Amino acid sequence: MSTATWNPLAEWKHTDIDWIRIDISREDLRRFTTRSDWKGLAYTLGFLLLIGATGTLAYLAFARRAWVLLALALYVHGTFYGFFGNALHELGHNTVFASKWLSVFFTSLLGWLYWPFNPHLYRLSHQKYHHRYTLHQGSDGEDVPNYVAITPRLLVNLFLNVLHWKSLAHNLYRLFTVTPASKGWRGRGPRLDTWERFVLDTASEKERAQVYRHAVACLVGHVAFAAVCIVSGYWFIPIVVTLAPFYGAAFMGYMAGIHQHAGCEANHPDFRISCGDAILDPLTSFLYWRMEYHIEHHMFAAIPCYNLPAFARFAADQLPPKEWAIPRIRKLHHLCKEKFGSHQEWRDRYGVYKGF
Repeated sequence: MSTATWNPLAEWKHTDIDWIRIDISREDLRRFTTRSDWKGLAYTLGFLLLIGATGTLAYLAFARRAWVLLALALYVHGTFYGFFGNALHELGHNTVFASKWLSVFFTSLLGWLYWPFNPHLYRLSHQKYHHRYTLHQGSDGEDVPNYVAITPRLLVNLFLNVLHWKSLAHNLYRLFTVTPASKGWRGRGPRLDTWERFVLDTASEKERAQVYRHAVACLVGHVAFAAVCIVSGYWFIPIVVTLAPFYGAAFMGYMAGIHQHAGCEANHPDFRISCGDAILDPLTSFLYWRMEYHIEHHMFAAIPCYNLPAFARFAADQLPPKEWAIPRIRKLHHLCKEKFGSHQEWRDRYGVYKGF
C-alpha cells in the first residue's frame, strides 16, 4: 500500500510530448476556432437566466411558505449551480467571446457568483499543466486516469447527499483568510495542498496578484452583499447566491463529467486514448458547457464550446464512436476493474498524484 504522496514542489518534471491529433486543414480549423460575441452572450446569458429562474422559484416558494416546493426548488437550484465550475472552465480558456472585455467581465461576474472556485488559480493549473501534459504522471498534477465503481453508497450520495457542510466550512475558512479556493477540482481542505502551492509558486507575480485580487473581491463582495440583504430583510437571498455552491445533488455533474479521463491511459500522446467522450441529454449538455466533447476539447482547446458539436460531426470518422452517458458509465465500471484492479490498487498506483 502506497504511503507517500507526490510532491510537485520537489518532484515536478517537464515532459516533451509529440501530441497526436486528427488530420484537419488550417481553413477548417480556423472555421471551428472562430469566436463570436453574440454566440458567447447567448450561451452565457442563457446559463445565468436558467440559474436565476431556479433561484427565483426557490425565493417565491419561501415567500409563500410552500415548504415542499421550496425543498424541491433548492434541490434543483443547488444541482444546477454546481455547473458554474464548467462555465468558469470554458471562460478560463478565453474562447467564449471574441472581445477580451466581455471575457474579463463575465469571468469576474461568474467567479464572484461561484466564489469557492477561483478562476484565475484554476486557469494556471488547467492551461499550463493539464492541457499541456494531459495525464502524464509527474507533469500533470491536476488529473489521472480516474476510477469508476458504481456502488449503492455512491448512488445514494449522488442523489441524496445534498448538504455539504464540510466543504462550506473549508471554503469559508479560505474566504476569510483570503486563500484562493478550488472547489470542484481541488479544494480538499481549508489550506492549499501541494499542487495548489506549486501552481502559485511557479506563476508570475502578475498572475499571483490576479489570483489574490479575485479572492479579496469575493471576500469583500459577499460580506457586503450578505450584510445588505440581511439589513434589508431579504436574508434568504444569500441562501440562493452565496451559499448555493454548498447544497444540491451531484448526479448530473457525475453523469456529465466522469467520462473525461476515467479508464483512460496515462502517459499517452493520443487524446483519443487519454480522454473520453459521452452523449448527454440537451439540458445537461447545456449546463455542462458541451464538455462531454472532451476528446475534441483537448485536441483543440481553442474551439469554443458552442462549436464543439459541429466539429465533432466534422471529425466523426477520425474519432471513437460516442455512447450515451449512463451505458458508458456501466462499461467504465467494468473496464476500470479489469484495467486497474480494485479501487485500492488504483489508489496505490495513481493516488500519489491525486494527493491521497
